[in-house]
Amino acid sequence: MKELVSTSNLADIALIKSLLDSEAIFYLAQGENFHLLRPLIEPVRFLVSEADLDRAKPLIESIRLSYGPLVHSSGDEDA
Repeated sequence: MKELVSTSNLADIALIKSLLDSEAIFYLAQGENFHLLRPLIEPVRFLVSEADLDRAKPLIESIRLSYGPLVHSSGDEDA
């Protein structure tokens, strides 16, 4: 699994999930269960399979993730 994006904003999280679901891209929202307890310490990291990464990146790049204090688009580093 590769990191697609990470964010601490609830609106961003919901939007990312909706976009990935609409394209039937399987993802793992790592840290989602702890996000409400530690939103600034531990952002939610969206991980997708390497095979789906090329389909998922344009979805995220097409939106402006500027609502939260922590938004990070991942490069090609291993997750």
